[in-house]
Amino acid sequence: MILDSKEAVIAYIKQEGLIKKEDDAQVEYLSGGVSCRVWKIILNNDRWVIKQALEKLDVEADWFSDVERIHREHKAMKQLELVIPDCHIPKILHVDYVHHIYLMTCAEEGVQTWKDLLMRGTFNSISAKSAADVLSQIHLLSTKMGEQVKTEFSDQKYFIELRIDPFHRYLIKKYPELSSEINALISELTEQKICLVHGDFSPKNMLVERNGSIVLIDYEVAHWGNPIFDLAFCLGHLMLKAWHLKRSGELIKLISVFLDHYQGQVDNLLPHLGLMLLARMDGKSPVNYIQDEDLKQVIRSVAIKWIKGEDSGLNILDAVKKQY
Repeated sequence: MILDSKEAVIAYIKQEGLIKKEDDAQVEYLSGGVSCRVWKIILNNDRWVIKQALEKLDVEADWFSDVERIHREHKAMKQLELVIPDCHIPKILHVDYVHHIYLMTCAEEGVQTWKDLLMRGTFNSISAKSAADVLSQIHLLSTKMGEQVKTEFSDQKYFIELRIDPFHRYLIKKYPELSSEINALISELTEQKICLVHGDFSPKNMLVERNGSIVLIDYEVAHWGNPIFDLAFCLGHLMLKAWHLKRSGELIKLISVFLDHYQGQVDNLLPHLGLMLLARMDGKSPVNYIQDEDLKQVIRSVAIKWIKGEDSGLNILDAVKKQY
């Protein structure tokens, strides 16, 4: 069963008994991701999202990942339901291991991703604070989970396939002169296993509700690892938007709010942030909104400098401010 059309989605949910055969559900394709087919389903007052993993990700380069990663995603959400208020995490309603599908609750009507809001010039510090609070809870509260849970998420297979290989190792091929520095960053991420890491903590995966708080989605890269990855991943996206939108002052304020409210502690953040910036220029999944070659060179220059350890004497916020 492949959910590649509205008709296929309707046939599936009727087959599984999720709606009645006579029900007339509305189905809408949700774009924006590269790793899954995602559809919104509306029936009367009920709203759901159904998701199916893709083996080959929807990017130009050849990029493959085991579709069973989607089961890691719903397991992560189930565990986090126990420690994080459910207003920040969708609820799993149906799981299909055979077809690599799950169904979850849908956010309130009219919500937008934090990425879409940022790209339109809406800079809300409440959302930055909410993102930092949710990330803090994931990192800090997960450390209190039992050994069985830690063992369940200790396999970093999907993190390697979806992050280390297409980001770090792909960059080593393009920048062999950075191989020792990048390999050191890989070691920090794969050997320092501290807490549950989301692995895709990007503004595109944060749905902003009317009150400004976020609902976090897309947990398929979740693993037991180093929290520094989530911080670098999110800050990298905010920095790229500051360059692209030429609104560095306002985005720096959001970064400051985010850092002020994040309650965990990490070391050596700047080189990891540099790696994220370079990966979004020259990795397997470059950002599509930065096309200016001069700007790309500016970003590469900053990224390489940080990967090499320059500016390491500055705190992260001062290092960011220095680049604009």
